[in-house]
Amino acid sequence: MAEDLRTVNTFPHFHNFTGSTTLTEIQLPEACNTVLVGSITYPLFVVQNGGTDGGSVPSNRGFVPKTNYMELPIGSGLESVQSVYVAIQSGSGDVSIILLEK
Repeated sequence: MAEDLRTVNTFPHFHNFTGSTTLTEIQLPEACNTVLVGSITYPLFVVQNGGTDGGSVPSNRGFVPKTNYMELPIGSGLESVQSVYVAIQSGSGDVSIILLEK
């Protein structure tokens, strides 16, 4: 199930949710231009191209080791993405998202 953060208008914004091995879509607010994704206890996969909410992790993906964040710069204007996709590499657990406006 997607995490809808499109109405967020105060930055930085911290959001946690329970992820699994299937992709969760993180829907981003228009003013957000940087996303940090991580988990204190689980390694994660991060996907942009080829991702679908509830889908499996495609071969084109990034990864985030546990206890780390990956910073994802978001384009502006026509280049900006409206969502990113996150999955835990195995099992299920907490995922941390930080939205920034720089």
